[in-house]
Amino acid sequence: MKVTGSESEGSGYLPMNTQSETRPSAHEPERKATSHTAVLDPDRRKDTGLKSGLITKEDALRMAYYSGVTFHGHAALASLRLGDEIVFYEVALDGRIYRALARPVSGQSPRVARHDQQYELARAWAPGLRSDGLMLAPPAAIPNTPRALVQEIQEITGLPVDDIVERAYSILNYRRHNGAKYPETMEPKGYSFRELLLMSVDESGNLKTLYETPAGVSPEKWTNFLRILDRQEREPLRQYAVSGMAIAEYGESGAAAIRAALVLRDGHLRASPPASYLPFTERFPLADHQKLERTVGGSRR
Repeated sequence: MKVTGSESEGSGYLPMNTQSETRPSAHEPERKATSHTAVLDPDRRKDTGLKSGLITKEDALRMAYYSGVTFHGHAALASLRLGDEIVFYEVALDGRIYRALARPVSGQSPRVARHDQQYELARAWAPGLRSDGLMLAPPAAIPNTPRALVQEIQEITGLPVDDIVERAYSILNYRRHNGAKYPETMEPKGYSFRELLLMSVDESGNLKTLYETPAGVSPEKWTNFLRILDRQEREPLRQYAVSGMAIAEYGESGAAAIRAALVLRDGHLRASPPASYLPFTERFPLADHQKLERTVGGSRR
């Protein structure tokens, strides 16, 4: 496969067999993700490499003991932790769930202060969502972008990219959107890599994700589009997608990418009447002081 893209704000194409090119270098600090980089965990955006999509071991383990802010004894947000372990991803694939974790190093004294505990990175797989499993070789870094996550799962399973896109499900994203609860199935609707991560594989075998900016579209415009796509009510967006304004503002290729993203997310575009000739920013205005950032699936938790 040939390289036809690089940074996550780029054209959306990068082969999955270039691991040495995308892993961070110990000698050259990597530029960090921007607000227009699609990240899986928005709280770790500033720790995520722009090109690799990875979080270094040191950044991933920083404050691993921290359980979150509490108010009057209640967690501010439902915890995604598994006991003492931080979960970086949970991916279900072919009857197994794969996880990357930060866990306390074994053998520490039970009297050691929580903030003095030593943590390590780990990988594991289990035959069920709530089942014990087996440890795998630990990761050198943690993925925090759609492309980096696919590369991670390919490294673990050895499966072709198209199999991963078709059959993998992001369980952690489901939990983020459903109060940290697990689904009843390992294949929850809407959380396959194809649907959630807006992924496909082209005829040359290259991975494409529409969470990356299509060629010819400004990153700001595409981030704004993704903000609306990740809302639950998308009928006004479908009407915009088939209107002349979509072509006028996003260009022919950008409007086609909008329609493709809606098909990947909903399974079809549906027959919608074209919207009136109203600019995107007027039809979908930003709330006062709302920051425009690209987060996979939105920032719901």
